[in-house]
Amino acid sequence: MPVPPAKLIVATSEQNADLLWATGFFVPDPCIFIQKGRRKYLMLSDLEFARAQKEARVDQVISYDELRGTKKRTRFIDILDAALKRLKVRRLEVPSDFSLELADQLRRRKYRVRVGAEPFYPERAVKRKDEVDAIRKAIRATQYAIKQAIFTLQQSHIRKGRLYWRGKVLTSERLKQIINLTLMERGYVARHTIVAGGRQAADPHCTGFGPLKPHQAIVMDVFPRCEKTGYHADITRTVCKGLAPDKLKEMYRAVQAAQSAAIKKIRHNVDASLVHQAAADVLEKRGWKTERVNGTPQGFIHSTGHGLGLEIHEYPRVSQLKNKLKAGNVVTAEPGLYYPDIGGIRIEDDVLVTKSGCEVLSRLSKRFEI
Repeated sequence: MPVPPAKLIVATSEQNADLLWATGFFVPDPCIFIQKGRRKYLMLSDLEFARAQKEARVDQVISYDELRGTKKRTRFIDILDAALKRLKVRRLEVPSDFSLELADQLRRRKYRVRVGAEPFYPERAVKRKDEVDAIRKAIRATQYAIKQAIFTLQQSHIRKGRLYWRGKVLTSERLKQIINLTLMERGYVARHTIVAGGRQAADPHCTGFGPLKPHQAIVMDVFPRCEKTGYHADITRTVCKGLAPDKLKEMYRAVQAAQSAAIKKIRHNVDASLVHQAAADVLEKRGWKTERVNGTPQGFIHSTGHGLGLEIHEYPRVSQLKNKLKAGNVVTAEPGLYYPDIGGIRIEDDVLVTKSGCEVLSRLSKRFEI
């Protein structure tokens, strides 16, 4: 049986989830990671060497200075070449985002380089207990932050078609600040938090701006990353300050029913496309069509969910594409409806796939009118 190629990643684990998963080590500067069989090697600068020896889950840590040797190699390709020769590696498998220039340089030195399948570490999709625990902690912090935002809306007053809080107009920016600062105090970093009201909510990824208004949907989508572990949560709640129009309430009930139908389908070995179809069928049967109007898509215009972990969007996808869910996957369930003349509704929870079904990890009120 042929020996498989060694895995090679050249990246920073601050940005590369595969590297972080493989080493358990946060490093802000690019480093070299090689996995030969079951043995893992991490090469990096002297600046990070001592810390890596204590924290990295690898078999050996090697400094760039040691690889430079007496020849005092300065080019990165020379350092990488020295590392590969030391480990007697000639065949390499790299991730799809690997530098083309570096791959060409390796090939010119007679290394055989091929791009690995995606995901590069498919086992990342099935979470260990410690990974699920890290996601649970992220969920608790996220829920608390959203509760603070909802409390702020509850304390706000309606005046002249706007919301006022502590004597000032309440804006999307102010509510995002409350959410993000609450998370920061708990060791989480939130980027691109969504607080979008009214017609802005009809664009799923509009982060929201300007004054918030009563009697309209306000979508709050919060997906922070833990500074310590790197794991995410991803929760969305849609609320309305004041009385919602009947059409908006019908829309909310439809999305809530679609999410319930999707969650009931989640279990080990089920095709994720069936989970997505369950949500889509509920919305269609309730009369909420997905179509293009004057070139603009509206209705249920995105997938039902995605994997969640060290990346905010990772394998497996919960969409029209066929792929089976496995016990240990953590996925989101987030159907939504978007119509420019009404607004947008999205409800999102994080779900752990189990052998017998699933466990909804996020537990946060879904009260619409506040």
